[in-house]
Amino acid sequence: MLALRILCLFTITTICITRPVHAQLSSKDSILLKSSVKNALTFYDQNIGEQSGKFNGSQNIGYPQGVIEKNPYFNTPNFSKGYIVYDQVLYENVNLVYDEAADLVVLQDSSHKIELITEKLEAFGIGDNHFRYLIKKDVNTNALVNTGYYQILVDNKTSLYTKETKKIAEKIQSNELAYTIGTSNYYYIKKDGRFYEIQSKKGFFKILKDKEKDLKHYIKTQHLNYRKDKNYTLSNVVEYYNLITK
Repeated sequence: MLALRILCLFTITTICITRPVHAQLSSKDSILLKSSVKNALTFYDQNIGEQSGKFNGSQNIGYPQGVIEKNPYFNTPNFSKGYIVYDQVLYENVNLVYDEAADLVVLQDSSHKIELITEKLEAFGIGDNHFRYLIKKDVNTNALVNTGYYQILVDNKTSLYTKETKKIAEKIQSNELAYTIGTSNYYYIKKDGRFYEIQSKKGFFKILKDKEKDLKHYIKTQHLNYRKDKNYTLSNVVEYYNLITK
């Protein structure tokens, strides 16, 4: 699919440049070329790109209302604007929802809800939240809880990831089928190409032990609280760690 997009770009560029090889593009020609390239890629993404990229997943049938009320999704069951990197192509301004219980992303087009193929979806974003597909396969990634999508909290030399998993359970309550959702949260530091799970505050400092004293001082001066707001605290401390280790 990426090759088709490049071919589209090459074709429109070739058509636009019809002058002799020795002649230079004028300012007017350059503007025309840029405009033509932009229009060509827009046409590709809105037409060829949609058919060959975004819409080759299966239709999503959703959950019973009782499950939706418990929210098996990331943040909200409502579709939100975001982006996807699918088959190496970036698509922006698409409607997405991330199903954390099934660990899959659903795209809403004009008439369908499409489950995007996990192996083709390298990354996606919903609002200000960014996710990456990580594979648990070797010594560098075996600390991960499983293969799947992980939220990027810090993307730097030393990075911070988190994963929220949800498990749906059924039970009979007052002669009716009721649902519960159990939630688990995992945090990981990626340092020197290897993932380490953060299982406790003590374990966190052990992973970054080369700057432990500085980090403890930073937490104290910034009035950060690991227990009350783990996301905010870990993100700030890892950002600070990158700053002082450059």
